[in-house]
Amino acid sequence: MSAVSPVAPPAVPPVAPPVGPPPPAYAPGPARPSPVGAFLGRTFRGDWAGAAQAALWPVGLLLVSAVALGIPKYGQDSEEFVGFGDRLRIALALLLQALGGGFEVKAASGSGYGYGSGTGFGGGYDQGAAGDVTGGGSFSLVPLTVTVLWIAALCVGVRLLRGRLAVRAPGSPTAGLEAAVRVALLVTGAVLLLGLFAQPTIAGVEISASPALSALGALLLSLAVACGVLHRVGPDQWWAAHPGARTLLRATGTALRALTVVLALCSVVAFITVARLDDLDQAWSADGVSPLLVALLVLPNLAVLALGLSWGVPVGARAQGSSPYGGGYEHHAFGLSELADVTNAWAVVGALALGVVCALILGVVAARRSTSRGEQLLAAGVFLGLFLILAGLGGLGTEMSGSTSSDFGSSGLSAGGTLDAGLSFPEALLFGLLWISAATFVAPYLVRVAGGRTGMSAPPTVPPGPPVSPVSPVSPVSPVSPVPPVPPVSPVPQTPVGRPMPPVPPVPSTPAHTPTAYDLHAFPLGPQPPAAAPKPRSRAVVWAVTLAVAFVVGGGAAAGVLVWQDHQKGDTSSGKPRTKPTATASDSPSATPFADPTSGATDTATDEATDRATDGATGEATASPFELPAGYHRLDDPFGFSLAVPDVWAREGVKNGTQVTYAGSTGLEHVQVGVIANAGYTSYDNFLTLEKTAKKKDAGYQRIRLERNTFQGRDGAIWEYTYTDGSGRTVHAADQGYVAEDGTEYAIMLVGKDELWEGGLAETFRVALDSWQLT
Repeated sequence: MSAVSPVAPPAVPPVAPPVGPPPPAYAPGPARPSPVGAFLGRTFRGDWAGAAQAALWPVGLLLVSAVALGIPKYGQDSEEFVGFGDRLRIALALLLQALGGGFEVKAASGSGYGYGSGTGFGGGYDQGAAGDVTGGGSFSLVPLTVTVLWIAALCVGVRLLRGRLAVRAPGSPTAGLEAAVRVALLVTGAVLLLGLFAQPTIAGVEISASPALSALGALLLSLAVACGVLHRVGPDQWWAAHPGARTLLRATGTALRALTVVLALCSVVAFITVARLDDLDQAWSADGVSPLLVALLVLPNLAVLALGLSWGVPVGARAQGSSPYGGGYEHHAFGLSELADVTNAWAVVGALALGVVCALILGVVAARRSTSRGEQLLAAGVFLGLFLILAGLGGLGTEMSGSTSSDFGSSGLSAGGTLDAGLSFPEALLFGLLWISAATFVAPYLVRVAGGRTGMSAPPTVPPGPPVSPVSPVSPVSPVSPVPPVPPVSPVPQTPVGRPMPPVPPVPSTPAHTPTAYDLHAFPLGPQPPAAAPKPRSRAVVWAVTLAVAFVVGGGAAAGVLVWQDHQKGDTSSGKPRTKPTATASDSPSATPFADPTSGATDTATDEATDRATDGATGEATASPFELPAGYHRLDDPFGFSLAVPDVWAREGVKNGTQVTYAGSTGLEHVQVGVIANAGYTSYDNFLTLEKTAKKKDAGYQRIRLERNTFQGRDGAIWEYTYTDGSGRTVHAADQGYVAEDGTEYAIMLVGKDELWEGGLAETFRVALDSWQLT
């Protein structure tokens, strides 16, 4: 029996090796900062020492200027009320206005400051003892000279920093921008500290320089200037991909260059004009400070005013005030017509010539630097925008307000007022458009007439020289050269008749055929003599044509608008000539006869004013429903009223914004017309309040009468009294007031010596009231 072989166990399938743990997922590295974060990191880790050196220039300029302005004592003798430290801080507050700061004054409550002399009746009174007084005010004047010098000092410091960057970070594309941010931050911090320092308190009066606004202005200016000097936007490829940005940059540079030249010229003219004023030293009240030094501090401001005036833009002054005794609005304008009245017609010619030259400077610079008509117009638009910005910044503005707890009845007094002076923005826009557009379109043609070349002109054509490269491929045609020989062709001209022709000379030896101007097959080869240059035109003729065209276009438009304005100012409906510049305000009152305030009132119809004729030589009305007595003449006031005064009396001006005075050349006697818009009370109540003030102010006050009456059909009051003035004289006054239908209170008051009242002043008051009417 055979042995059974052992059976092999079944093969175990191979088992895969145990799988280990999965590999760990991808672990990202630390998050990279954003581009802004990276930029800020590089900025704060950068070179702060170089940025501090650059920031030291503009900050040092402010400190040095403040010290220089704080050294004079400004009229203080041995006893200094305001010391050097306070003067230094006040000077800093004034200088920081060049960067956008303010200058505010606030009187603390209970400081004891009250109404001084010249307020109220006669010589004035002091209400400081009656109660606490609070008040404040602001003064706004941007000294553009300081702004320009500050920017120049910053440019010097930043240019020095640029050389340092070229060594430390030559290849970094953002190194300039990072350095600009560092400089701007340092300058802003320094200006903020100076603004906080420039806030003194003197005898209860606090002065503020608005440090936050100063710091904000310094941040914007320093960042713009530093970026412009240190940062380069990109290579030429970037500019080629952004032609609009390149055009805007070039146009802005052109406008800035033209504006710099124009303001420099106008600054010279303005400074010479100020220096030649006859009564400048007598009118200047600040001892120890030259008025010419102050003019230098605001010289660009004066240059902007001169430029606007030369283009026909009037310099306006607007004042507005309110108080318990009245309020109103006053506006004065000084333009080319007023310049002629003050000086002569040649001054107007000189002003217009200055405007023509300034407009031509812009037009010529824009024509020569602009590469297209669009860029030229864009440069003119940027110039106009900069001019309007400077016109807004170059003006002056003040605002005052105050209140006292003095007891006039149940409440105290409060008053306020504002004053603004500068170029009129709407008229600056109008005349700027006229002159700038005229110069922009005319200047390119004038430059070409003068033989110059503008940026829009094609480059001059180069005269043809030796044969250029395109001629070289023609060289294989050289085998054709045997064709030109003329001798074989000479038998061709024979006639069919067979008559022999005269012998023809060989062509190669003598050029028998001379190409003419009309021979299209003749082309001269080789270098040619340059064409004769055209004879240059006379420069005198060119400039004469230039000035004439600019004067006709710009000056004619300005003169037309001025004539229209003068026509509007004059009362053309009644034929009145325009008088000297006066205030514009509400109409003044009519009044009742003084002799009988209750029954002697006369109703003078206001619509009869349009029937009056005027005397063109004197501006006096000659026809009126009221027959003027001998020795009196009627005057029509631009405020909108008419009254009769003695022949030797005339209009003197406006006081306190709403009080028009008529008086003679000498003496105390005068008529004063007051206007109180939106009174909100009766004339009788107003007179009672004023009487309380008069009693406290002057022990010599005596009431003659104060009673209600009816004046021209309206409720009114008459107040007659005497008081003693500062020289001991007894003064007699009478005041008629009433409230018109529109709620405006009008008052006519006559003041004079008491001994002259019965001898003639009472009659003068009666005539003024009887002749009074609104126009």
